[in-house]
Amino acid sequence: MDGIQTCKGLVISGTHTSVGKSSITMGLMRCLRNRGHSVKPFKAGPDYIDPSHHRAASGKPSYNLDSWMCTQEYIKNLFFDTVCEGDICVVEGVMGLFDGAHSTKATGSTAEIAHLLGMPVLLVIDGSMMARSVAALVQGFTRFDERLNVIGVVANRVNSPGHGKILREAIEHYTSAKFLGYLPRQEELTVPDRHLGLAMSHEQEPQIYDKWASHIEQHLDVAGLLKSLPLIKINEPLSAPSSSRRWKKSIEPKPFSVAIARDEAFQFLYQDTLDLIHHHGGTIQYFSPLRDSDLPDNIDWIYIPGGYPELHAKQLSENERILQAVNSFAESGKLIVGECGGLMYLGNSLSDKEGNSYGMAGVFDFATTMQGKRLTLGYRELTFPQPDNDSPPLGLRGHEFHYSKFEYNNEVPLMAHRMDGKDLDRPDGYREKNSFAFYSHIYWGSSSEWWDYLLNKFILNTTVPRGN
Repeated sequence: MDGIQTCKGLVISGTHTSVGKSSITMGLMRCLRNRGHSVKPFKAGPDYIDPSHHRAASGKPSYNLDSWMCTQEYIKNLFFDTVCEGDICVVEGVMGLFDGAHSTKATGSTAEIAHLLGMPVLLVIDGSMMARSVAALVQGFTRFDERLNVIGVVANRVNSPGHGKILREAIEHYTSAKFLGYLPRQEELTVPDRHLGLAMSHEQEPQIYDKWASHIEQHLDVAGLLKSLPLIKINEPLSAPSSSRRWKKSIEPKPFSVAIARDEAFQFLYQDTLDLIHHHGGTIQYFSPLRDSDLPDNIDWIYIPGGYPELHAKQLSENERILQAVNSFAESGKLIVGECGGLMYLGNSLSDKEGNSYGMAGVFDFATTMQGKRLTLGYRELTFPQPDNDSPPLGLRGHEFHYSKFEYNNEVPLMAHRMDGKDLDRPDGYREKNSFAFYSHIYWGSSSEWWDYLLNKFILNTTVPRGN
């Protein structure tokens, strides 16, 4: 067919969280890159940390694919927008293969993404404490959803060649799955983690990716794996980001400039959000709340995403000039959007886990504090009633993932997420003049009503479109 091109791809998933799929994924990406392939990375689910490793390993930005925050059509269009002829697409899964937003539906799961894109699955198991029982485990995963093509199994953290032989024999005798090899445990290849997952890519020794690539090359049949991958038909790529299948509206981009906080304290950005900004004519200027003394020149709005402000609270607090610049920007009535770590930065103060309190920007009358090991997480669907009563409420989709909480909060939430089976909704979304703060990380690309509201009301200063 005219205009049809092809790529190859696979989904790397695990039987459960912490099985080692992230390390194997980044190792395979670097291995393929070292072999001269064009590697296109993706991450299933809402995650910022793994994509940072994907970019470091592959040399290309990684895109998130989430079937709860986005429609199936959006996911496919995102894939077609970003994949090119001859790419090898590597999708890292989230949690276990079938884990997602529901206990009885595939939505939000790695399995759903593999099915939508027609990609085979490489199943990673933790072989450290298993022998013959591994066959029952693999049998269950390969038969649970007949739509999936589990192309092979890799056993991670295997204790010895003899142990690997036992696992291979059990899997090949009792199941139809192909055993692609085992990876012995090597402590020097461990990627450090912290309270929100793995440490970020910029905190790693660059050699870790090549070390993992060598580990993969030594123990797995990479050439055989590549030969077994089926071709995936893709539409001819568009000239992104000015053209896009994701955002179908016919627009005439109007120039604007946004300052985005980006340094060790603020890192949690979806590549899809950056594409969205560029698509609508935006110019991005990054700034560091840790080190810069002022905001970039000639900006129309500020975006402060999530990250780890709690690890840098003292330095953030000591940079009084940028804190005052952000506060003055908010006082002037210009748009600021802060999410999670950005919300913490826009409050009056932030207390670390030792109880030390540090002053922040003071845009909002609340303070945040770390709460030890108590994690708040989950998908969020927020509803924002517009001040204009004739306009329908706006919908926003995203997720929460944090260990902090409000120490006090004198602001009134404007939005809420309905908690299934519970009497109370989960409040979120705060506004002070034209500054907005969320504990939720918003997936901007699929929350088109929210983006249109911000763009037309505050960024371009035009009339907010009514309806959909």
